[in-house]
Amino acid sequence: MIYPYPSWISINTALLVLIPSLVIAQVPDEIAIRKILSEQTKAWNQHDAQAWVRDFSQDADFINIIGTHFNGQNATKVRHAALFNGIFKNTHLEVKIWKVRLLGSQAAIVETVQTLRGYDALPPLIQPTEPGVLKTRMKYVLQKQAGRWKIISAQNTAIHPMP
Repeated sequence: MIYPYPSWISINTALLVLIPSLVIAQVPDEIAIRKILSEQTKAWNQHDAQAWVRDFSQDADFINIIGTHFNGQNATKVRHAALFNGIFKNTHLEVKIWKVRLLGSQAAIVETVQTLRGYDALPPLIQPTEPGVLKTRMKYVLQKQAGRWKIISAQNTAIHPMP
């Protein structure tokens, strides 16, 4: 005699098999994304604008902490080269990844908190978050292009000092 299993057992079994495989498939993507941000942080600390934009797509959008929009990898590189030769030439950046949210297998949103020290000055209307420290929240949108993750959009927002 065959005893049919209740349908919830079949569903639970399917979930136990499928969910881990989906999570395992996402792990390499998250590792690759985290590596991009690690390399970008390294590039900032070496004041290397070319390396800092390496993983931006050619048509990426970048909005800086004062709201200026830079269209394309080259425009973003030129702006950062000026910063690295100017007010941010002595800076050190620390980046903490707050959240990586994979949106399927081809897109991701990454939220970070960035801590900048050693600046000579700050852009107009930007105040230090605390003495000698500027903290910002950077949000990235990444898309997989030809099998590689690329930053297609990024926006940096200054964290204002506590009142």
